[in-house]
Amino acid sequence: MASRTGNDAVLALRARQEVERRAVRAVEQSAAVLAEAEHRRREALARLDAERGDAAAAHDLAVVVLATLLRDDGLAAELAGVDVGRVRALRRSVDRSRVRERVEALGSVVPRRRRASGAGVGPVDGARPVADLGDGD
Repeated sequence: MASRTGNDAVLALRARQEVERRAVRAVEQSAAVLAEAEHRRREALARLDAERGDAAAAHDLAVVVLATLLRDDGLAAELAGVDVGRVRALRRSVDRSRVRERVEALGSVVPRRRRASGAGVGPVDGARPVADLGDGD
């Protein structure tokens, strides 16, 4: 009877050890799957961060090009949905040659004339004030 109890105990111990080995293998496998998933996540995040960086740089360049064409940082900021300080900071940080290239790629821009200070500013000979322009009186 004692040997039977001993054999049963040994069999129960071996069965328990087998279950424990299976549990350890399951933990090892799940740890490997988790490590692989974390590795893929890091790669995906790095790829997305690079895409976001490229998109942000393109947006920054587009904002500076808009501000350059409009010659009005406030209007460019309003149209771009950023604040004026951001537009001005971008104008200082973005490479001017890239801005010129982008402006040229968009097409020709007619330069605005600058007013002469004092001289030549005033009514044109024969011009009437806007209030005088009626229905042809």
